[in-house]
Amino acid sequence: MPVTQPIHVFDLGNVLLFFDFGLFYEKLAPRCRRADIVERTVWEHYRSSRIARGGDFESFYRGIASTLSLDMPLDEFRLAFSDIFTANEPMIEVVRQVPRPRFLLSNTNAAHADWWRRRFPEVLPLFDGFVLSHEVGAEKPEEAIYREVEQLSGAPPDRHIFTDDVAEFAAAAREFGWRAIQFTGVEDLVKQLAALRTTLP
Repeated sequence: MPVTQPIHVFDLGNVLLFFDFGLFYEKLAPRCRRADIVERTVWEHYRSSRIARGGDFESFYRGIASTLSLDMPLDEFRLAFSDIFTANEPMIEVVRQVPRPRFLLSNTNAAHADWWRRRFPEVLPLFDGFVLSHEVGAEKPEEAIYREVEQLSGAPPDRHIFTDDVAEFAAAAREFGWRAIQFTGVEDLVKQLAALRTTLP
Protein backbone atom coordinates (compact mmCIF):
# COMPACT_ATOMS: atom_id res chain seq x y z
CA MET A 1 0.00 0.00 0.00
CA PRO A 2 1.43 3.43 -0.86
CA VAL A 3 1.98 5.83 2.04
CA THR A 4 -0.45 8.73 1.77
CA GLN A 5 -0.27 10.39 5.18
CA PRO A 6 2.40 13.01 5.98
CA ILE A 7 5.47 11.82 7.87
CA HIS A 8 6.40 14.43 10.47
CA VAL A 9 10.09 14.57 11.35
CA PHE A 10 11.49 16.79 14.10
CA ASP A 11 14.92 17.84 15.24
CA LEU A 12 15.63 17.70 18.98
CA GLY A 13 18.10 20.43 19.97
CA ASN A 14 16.65 23.95 20.15
CA VAL A 15 13.34 22.58 18.88
CA LEU A 16 12.03 20.17 21.52
CA LEU A 17 14.82 20.73 24.01
CA PHE A 18 16.77 23.95 24.35
CA PHE A 19 20.48 23.52 25.05
CA ASP A 20 23.17 25.88 26.27
CA PHE A 21 26.80 24.80 25.94
CA GLY A 22 27.71 27.90 27.92
CA LEU A 23 26.65 26.03 31.06
CA PHE A 24 29.24 23.37 30.28
CA TYR A 25 32.00 25.88 29.59
CA GLU A 26 31.26 27.64 32.88
CA LYS A 27 31.82 24.41 34.78
CA LEU A 28 35.08 23.65 33.01
CA ALA A 29 36.65 27.10 33.22
CA PRO A 30 37.44 27.21 36.98
CA ARG A 31 38.80 23.65 36.86
CA CYS A 32 41.47 24.12 34.20
CA ARG A 33 44.59 26.17 33.51
CA ARG A 34 43.46 27.51 30.13
CA ALA A 35 40.01 28.99 30.69
CA ASP A 36 40.61 31.31 27.73
CA ILE A 37 40.48 28.42 25.23
CA VAL A 38 37.77 26.22 26.76
CA GLU A 39 35.16 26.70 24.04
CA ARG A 40 37.64 26.30 21.17
CA THR A 41 39.16 23.20 22.75
CA VAL A 42 35.80 21.52 23.32
CA TRP A 43 34.79 21.94 19.69
CA GLU A 44 38.16 20.86 18.32
CA HIS A 45 37.96 17.61 20.27
CA TYR A 46 34.25 17.18 19.57
CA ARG A 47 35.05 17.11 15.88
CA SER A 48 38.25 15.04 16.10
CA SER A 49 36.76 12.41 18.46
CA ARG A 50 33.71 12.05 16.18
CA ILE A 51 31.39 11.34 19.10
CA ALA A 52 28.46 12.60 17.02
CA ARG A 53 29.19 9.63 14.72
CA GLY A 54 29.65 7.06 17.45
CA GLY A 55 33.22 7.88 18.50
CA ASP A 56 34.56 7.11 21.96
CA PHE A 57 33.45 9.54 24.66
CA GLU A 58 36.42 8.78 26.90
CA SER A 59 38.78 9.82 24.09
CA PHE A 60 36.84 13.08 23.82
CA TYR A 61 37.26 13.61 27.57
CA ARG A 62 40.96 12.71 27.61
CA GLY A 63 41.74 15.08 24.77
CA ILE A 64 40.06 18.00 26.51
CA ALA A 65 41.52 17.13 29.91
CA SER A 66 45.03 16.99 28.44
CA THR A 67 44.77 20.21 26.43
CA LEU A 68 43.25 22.23 29.27
CA SER A 69 45.00 20.52 32.20
CA LEU A 70 41.49 19.88 33.46
CA ASP A 71 40.98 18.83 37.07
CA MET A 72 37.65 17.00 36.66
CA PRO A 73 37.01 13.25 36.74
CA LEU A 74 35.25 11.55 33.84
CA ASP A 75 31.89 11.05 35.56
CA GLU A 76 31.70 14.69 36.62
CA PHE A 77 32.73 15.77 33.13
CA ARG A 78 30.01 13.61 31.55
CA LEU A 79 27.39 15.13 33.85
CA ALA A 80 28.55 18.68 33.14
CA PHE A 81 28.57 17.96 29.40
CA SER A 82 25.05 16.53 29.47
CA ASP A 83 23.18 18.74 31.94
CA ILE A 84 22.66 21.57 29.47
CA PHE A 85 19.08 20.89 28.30
CA THR A 86 15.70 22.37 29.20
CA ALA A 87 12.34 21.35 27.79
CA ASN A 88 10.54 23.52 25.25
CA GLU A 89 7.15 22.64 26.72
CA PRO A 90 4.98 24.47 24.14
CA MET A 91 6.79 22.67 21.33
CA ILE A 92 6.42 19.30 23.03
CA GLU A 93 2.68 19.94 23.16
CA VAL A 94 2.64 20.84 19.46
CA VAL A 95 4.30 17.51 18.61
CA ARG A 96 1.70 15.67 20.70
CA GLN A 97 -1.01 17.20 18.52
CA VAL A 98 0.64 16.40 15.20
CA PRO A 99 -0.77 13.25 13.54
CA ARG A 100 1.41 10.16 13.59
CA PRO A 101 3.71 8.81 12.35
CA ARG A 102 6.40 11.02 13.86
CA PHE A 103 10.16 10.58 13.82
CA LEU A 104 13.04 12.27 15.61
CA LEU A 105 16.16 13.14 13.57
CA SER A 106 19.08 14.52 15.57
CA ASN A 107 22.80 15.16 15.36
CA THR A 108 23.76 14.05 18.85
CA ASN A 109 26.05 11.72 20.79
CA ALA A 110 25.62 8.83 23.19
CA ALA A 111 26.19 10.89 26.36
CA HIS A 112 23.55 13.44 25.43
CA ALA A 113 21.09 10.83 24.18
CA ASP A 114 21.42 8.80 27.38
CA TRP A 115 20.86 11.97 29.40
CA TRP A 116 17.77 13.32 27.66
CA ARG A 117 16.17 9.88 27.50
CA ARG A 118 16.39 9.70 31.30
CA ARG A 119 15.84 13.38 32.10
CA PHE A 120 12.97 13.98 29.66
CA PRO A 121 11.14 10.65 29.37
CA GLU A 122 8.05 12.44 28.06
CA VAL A 123 9.87 12.89 24.73
CA LEU A 124 10.17 9.18 23.99
CA PRO A 125 6.51 8.25 23.45
CA LEU A 126 6.04 11.21 21.10
CA PHE A 127 7.86 9.35 18.34
CA ASP A 128 7.50 6.20 16.31
CA GLY A 129 11.21 6.03 15.55
CA PHE A 130 14.54 7.73 16.20
CA VAL A 131 17.43 8.43 13.84
CA LEU A 132 20.40 9.63 15.87
CA SER A 133 23.71 10.51 14.27
CA HIS A 134 25.90 8.57 16.69
CA GLU A 135 23.87 5.41 16.04
CA VAL A 136 23.88 5.58 12.24
CA GLY A 137 27.35 7.10 11.67
CA ALA A 138 26.12 10.06 9.63
CA GLU A 139 25.15 13.65 10.42
CA LYS A 140 22.88 16.25 8.93
CA PRO A 141 23.21 17.65 6.29
CA GLU A 142 24.52 14.38 4.77
CA GLU A 143 22.04 12.58 2.57
CA ALA A 144 22.54 9.24 4.31
CA ILE A 145 20.92 10.32 7.56
CA TYR A 146 17.77 11.58 5.83
CA ARG A 147 17.53 8.31 3.92
CA GLU A 148 17.71 6.44 7.24
CA VAL A 149 14.45 8.12 8.21
CA GLU A 150 12.89 7.02 4.92
CA GLN A 151 13.93 3.45 5.64
CA LEU A 152 12.08 3.62 8.95
CA SER A 153 9.00 5.38 7.64
CA GLY A 154 8.69 3.36 4.44
CA ALA A 155 7.53 6.54 2.71
CA PRO A 156 8.89 8.38 -0.33
CA PRO A 157 10.81 11.64 0.23
CA ASP A 158 7.95 13.98 -0.63
CA ARG A 159 5.78 12.65 2.21
CA HIS A 160 8.23 13.89 4.87
CA ILE A 161 7.71 17.24 6.61
CA PHE A 162 10.85 18.18 8.54
CA THR A 163 11.33 20.79 11.27
CA ASP A 164 14.87 21.91 12.22
CA ASP A 165 16.23 25.13 13.69
CA VAL A 166 19.32 25.06 11.44
CA ALA A 167 18.68 26.54 8.00
CA GLU A 168 21.38 24.38 6.37
CA PHE A 169 19.74 21.17 7.59
CA ALA A 170 16.28 22.22 6.44
CA ALA A 171 17.71 23.22 3.05
CA ALA A 172 19.40 19.81 2.70
CA ALA A 173 16.10 18.08 3.41
CA ARG A 174 14.48 20.06 0.59
CA GLU A 175 17.35 19.12 -1.72
CA PHE A 176 16.65 15.45 -0.96
CA GLY A 177 12.97 15.80 -1.82
CA TRP A 178 11.45 16.53 1.59
CA ARG A 179 9.33 19.47 2.66
CA ALA A 180 11.08 21.38 5.42
CA ILE A 181 10.61 24.26 7.85
CA GLN A 182 13.28 26.21 9.68
CA PHE A 183 12.05 26.44 13.26
CA THR A 184 11.99 29.99 14.64
CA GLY A 185 9.11 29.68 17.10
CA VAL A 186 6.05 27.63 17.97
CA GLU A 187 3.38 29.96 16.56
CA ASP A 188 5.10 30.27 13.20
CA LEU A 189 5.69 26.52 13.02
CA VAL A 190 2.03 25.67 13.64
CA LYS A 191 1.02 27.90 10.73
CA GLN A 192 3.69 26.50 8.42
CA LEU A 193 2.85 22.88 9.27
CA ALA A 194 -0.81 23.46 8.48
CA ALA A 195 0.06 25.13 5.19
CA LEU A 196 2.50 22.41 4.14
CA ARG A 197 0.05 19.60 4.87
CA THR A 198 -2.39 21.16 2.41
CA THR A 199 0.22 20.97 -0.37
CA LEU A 200 0.73 17.22 -0.13
CA PRO A 201 -0.56 15.39 -3.20
